[in-house]
Amino acid sequence: MPSTKASNAILAKARAMYGKCLTDSDYQQLLDCKTVSEVAAYLKTRTNYGSALTGMNENDAHRGQLEPLLRQNIYYDVSALSRYAAETSLAFSEFIVGNMEVQQIIRCLTLVNIGRPDEYVYSMPLSLDNFSKISLKALTSVRTYDDILEVLKSSKYFPALQKFRPKNGERIRIAELELELNNRNYAAVIDTINKSDNGKDKQELNDLFNAILDFNNIARIIRLKKYYKFPAEKIKPLLIPYGKLKPKTIEEFCEAESVREVFELSRSTYLGKLMSKLQYNDQTQITDVLLSMFCKHHLRLSPNPTIVMISYVYLKEIELRNIVNIIESTRYGISVDEKKKLLVR
Repeated sequence: MPSTKASNAILAKARAMYGKCLTDSDYQQLLDCKTVSEVAAYLKTRTNYGSALTGMNENDAHRGQLEPLLRQNIYYDVSALSRYAAETSLAFSEFIVGNMEVQQIIRCLTLVNIGRPDEYVYSMPLSLDNFSKISLKALTSVRTYDDILEVLKSSKYFPALQKFRPKNGERIRIAELELELNNRNYAAVIDTINKSDNGKDKQELNDLFNAILDFNNIARIIRLKKYYKFPAEKIKPLLIPYGKLKPKTIEEFCEAESVREVFELSRSTYLGKLMSKLQYNDQTQITDVLLSMFCKHHLRLSPNPTIVMISYVYLKEIELRNIVNIIESTRYGISVDEKKKLLVR
């Protein structure tokens, strides 16, 4: 358990950081922007993202440049909160950083897969290199799968990367590799939770983390059914093998004939009560809407510093996705009303 002083520091700092998140007024101003340059200028001069965008010429801004710069804001916050973290909180900090590292590995390999590996240097978030255990600068030299094996041979990611090494000119199995890398991160943090000596903390952390994993699995099932028409046997291997939902329930979701049936089945689970309260414009927003509701509740009311920290980070991730949606929809000239439907609040 962290000391009372450290716990209070995390609680106070995370809540103060949340108070600097985008307001309804900020979102309306961003929605009203006519160009990506205007979006960038507003973020740079009127929001808490200003420090991350210092030195950027907003007249030349585009999503490929903006997203990694904006993500730096999250890296700074994780680093700041980690200074006060004790063992369990540090495990979550490492999990968050691990997720970010996986995103960069997958980004790098996706570019290898499409024959444009030299482009990784343009989206690399330099600030993550300051506290990542892998060298993002080294990833800029990757041109083949064997290159990334060499760069990451001493990292915790090497066994999974070695397992998915393509053979005989095959393309990299990006989706399966990403799931494998993330699942190893999930397993590590679940193991840390289960080793906690504090029964109440263990239960609260398990409830929060398992709910987040269940939200992600539900969203993945819905997306694979709605957009790819995947049958159950193709969906099951792409799900996170953790969470609160029983394997039989997950199997029923996978075998459902439609998204509507997935919703009907969910009513008999703890998710049903939560989902009945949701307001969303598209079924693919369900995970973010659930996370937003769940994390706002915990950030405001939980006395557990680890839960407050993880809730804050997930809320910042949702905010970043909102900004990216605004940037993309502004770029393509979508109306303000249609842009607003893309946001999760």
